[in-house]
Amino acid sequence: MIHGIGIDVLRQDRIDAAYRRFGAHFVDRLLLPAEREQLARTKRPERFLAMRFAAKEAIVKALGTGFAHGMWIRDTGVVQNPWGRPEVAWSERGDALRRRMGVGEGHVTLTDEAGLIVAVAVLMKATGAAAGAGAGADAAAGAA
Repeated sequence: MIHGIGIDVLRQDRIDAAYRRFGAHFVDRLLLPAEREQLARTKRPERFLAMRFAAKEAIVKALGTGFAHGMWIRDTGVVQNPWGRPEVAWSERGDALRRRMGVGEGHVTLTDEAGLIVAVAVLMKATGAAAGAGAGADAAAGAA
């Protein structure tokens, strides 16, 4: 059963400007450790950052908290699995909050076109044995 669905659309140039202005400080405030590792390997850092920003917004909208009620921007994110599939990741604090809220696995998809970034997230309700499952990137995410 679905807990929530979130979507975010943003203009790439907003993130480009923030990255130019704040550089490493922007990256450190935005990304989980596993996301920073993947950023270091990307050839298009501005696109990567915009995708992660939109994904985080979509995830907290699906969670129902926004960036409030104990959820910070570095409490969730997206890491790519070995095939390139984006997977929802949580910090230790974000993972604890989503579990308290009864949220299990999460799904996210990302796309960009003509300077727009779109992210859609679907969070499922936890069920019995699956209550802790589905945070596929939890271990990779590390603490914020």
